[in-house]
Amino acid sequence: MRILVSGAEGLLGAAVAAEARARGHEVLARGRAELDVTEREAVRKAIRDAMPEAVVHCAAYTAVDRAEAEPELAHAVNVGGTRNVAEAAKEVGAALLYVSTDYVFDGTKRTPYLPTDETDPLSVYAKTKLEGEEVARRAVPDALITRTSWLYGPGNGFVPAILRRAREGHPLRVVHDQLGRPTWAPHAAEAMLDLLEGGARGTWHVAGGGECTWLELAREALRLEGLVVDVQAISTAAYGAPAARPAYSVLDLKATEERLGRTLPSWQEGLRGYLEARTAHAREL
Repeated sequence: MRILVSGAEGLLGAAVAAEARARGHEVLARGRAELDVTEREAVRKAIRDAMPEAVVHCAAYTAVDRAEAEPELAHAVNVGGTRNVAEAAKEVGAALLYVSTDYVFDGTKRTPYLPTDETDPLSVYAKTKLEGEEVARRAVPDALITRTSWLYGPGNGFVPAILRRAREGHPLRVVHDQLGRPTWAPHAAEAMLDLLEGGARGTWHVAGGGECTWLELAREALRLEGLVVDVQAISTAAYGAPAARPAYSVLDLKATEERLGRTLPSWQEGLRGYLEARTAHAREL
């Protein structure tokens, strides 16, 4: 399959491009320099010239807290950019995979969120990602929407940040009252491509199995790395981030696992995979 990946220099986009290449697909990886999704005519030309069979739209404004101060930019990328990509994909008859987030939910539920559950985003980032879902569906009615959560990978996300701060000797204060499913980017990429290759359409949840708090994730990462560091547990309110976050954003994976015929890797497996890959990369340098 000829697959164009937007945001291919980002955390998930890079993982999707690498996984797709490993599967033998022809991959057209487009970072922001090659494809600024906010430029409508440039997007149309790029996709028309590439003539992909599928577009995996990973380009996004993902700075959750900064989005509160930059709502216009977040909207331009996550809504306007998605509209541009989706409409261009439709014009050339390409399948569309749009990546969304667990933050489209408000966290008031206490059982895993189904793809069909009512959404109620709390932050600018979350609202623009949900609007992105809506414009993707309008442009491409059979679009594949995949929501993922607590994503991390090489050099980016919560886990590398915690390990870096621990090694630098910084005090660690970690939120203990948010519950979710941490997801290693390559595991998300694998499941998303499985869904795409299998012809799935509609909304699906893709995340690490199991659930934990940010505090539990931090402590497990430190334990596996043999780092003995004092970690102070704090509340979301005490942390004082600009953007509101759902206290509970565990995504229900049952439908996805039934569709794929396999269990998605647990967050613990993902964490071990990330740390092993990180160690292997360091040895190569």
